[in-house]
Amino acid sequence: MSSFASCGQQPGSSMPPLIRYDSIGTGILQISFEPETPLYAHPDDTRPFDILKIEQDKNGSYIFQTGVLQKRFAPYQLFAGDTYESGRQHIRSGLAHFPPALKFRVVKATSQYFQVVINEQEKLTCFIRIHPHYALYQTTAERASHLSSPTPDAHWYLYETWEHFLQRLIYVSVKPGIPFYDAPDGKKISLPKQEENQYCCFKVGEVKGDWAQLLDRADYYKKKKPYGWVKWHNGITPNIHMTEVVYK
Repeated sequence: MSSFASCGQQPGSSMPPLIRYDSIGTGILQISFEPETPLYAHPDDTRPFDILKIEQDKNGSYIFQTGVLQKRFAPYQLFAGDTYESGRQHIRSGLAHFPPALKFRVVKATSQYFQVVINEQEKLTCFIRIHPHYALYQTTAERASHLSSPTPDAHWYLYETWEHFLQRLIYVSVKPGIPFYDAPDGKKISLPKQEENQYCCFKVGEVKGDWAQLLDRADYYKKKKPYGWVKWHNGITPNIHMTEVVYK
């Protein structure tokens, strides 16, 4: 469930023409939940066309507020998180309190900004300027190590290239009809045979551009031979289903 709200849209304000981008991009961006994050239509604009405001609701979930985009604010992942009550129910059921989530697919990353897809359905993009005093992490492990420090960074960006993102997934499954190869641009091979409880689920090993090596997801010490390689995307959308978190 996602929560949207209007945050003081001025009379006569409207969304400017935004750049469309219909390719897979370069990776995934997460940001710290700031009171205000300016959103720019173009990298050289002096004024943002919208402001993303994030605040916690009285019920414990989070509200993502935009004045111009409103319901057209539809990034890669948007989840308001559990309320206090739903969190207690999940814990009683043996699960966890599900936190809020906000992820953007990155089109371009420079030292000054991230160009991100702000609406996945319409493929609309905008620009998030990089604040010079915010921490910039490249992996979740790097961010986790800083969170456990005596003075963790309150303001941060976590930009994972697709390589880092794919390699940290719990597992992936290959969409029907996607062939396996013995190497990138190599020969097609038969679909791998796996243990029954591992069927169709793999861990990503090496990533070489469009190609991802698939491993046995239960082979934690990487002693088994890789199952093969697949083209993990078709240029626009992934050829694999991705699972980041599993709750037992």
